[in-house]
Amino acid sequence: MPETWTEICRLDELPVGGRKLVKHNDLEVALFNIDGTIYAIKNRCPHRSGPLIRGFIDLTGGIKCPMHGWRFDLRDGSSERPATATVYPVKIDNDGVYLRLP
Repeated sequence: MPETWTEICRLDELPVGGRKLVKHNDLEVALFNIDGTIYAIKNRCPHRSGPLIRGFIDLTGGIKCPMHGWRFDLRDGSSERPATATVYPVKIDNDGVYLRLP
């Protein structure tokens, strides 16, 4: 089955240090531009559904849920807690930001 990529926004909508909430069908995805690398994570914390778009980005590429402080790695969704956040592959093509979504 071929990979399906969806253009979710334009790169100029997400400057370095920026964040953007995007919706695709019923899915909310939080986008972050950290030092020129774009990360995409499901906007809801797997623990208590906190909005990760409002979370604190730490110096090691993690995001902390604003509701309870659980930290998730933006690269793979891993956590020291018994939960994993859903992350999505990102690619940039002709200044478009594309995600591989379910």
